[in-house]
Amino acid sequence: MLYARCAFCGYTAPLSCSGSFMPHPTMLVELTAMGPTCPGCGPLPPVFTCPFMHTQYLYVPGYSQMPQQGYAYAPVAQVQAGASDQSVQSALGKVAGEIGKHLGEGVVQGMFGS
Repeated sequence: MLYARCAFCGYTAPLSCSGSFMPHPTMLVELTAMGPTCPGCGPLPPVFTCPFMHTQYLYVPGYSQMPQQGYAYAPVAQVQAGASDQSVQSALGKVAGEIGKHLGEGVVQGMFGS
């Protein structure tokens, strides 16, 4: 099961899709070789909007491009169904740390060169 956490408010939820072009019953998003994929729609755009209308890019380790400065990223982690909230938050925290690491490297390269 894929979970995403809002970079602005910390809202955490399983990734789901209700259809982008053709509406369909809500389905959980799966991780495939093409990234987050809806069983009904196919590969999804790498965007996450929380219920408080904070929109940001999804960051899936191993699937997403390197994070860039000036953009907000919602960390995505794959956790077993029925996992505790602590397990979900721990997995998302590791991904958020990876985002910070990549952004920090970009800042250092920008200031001091490669």
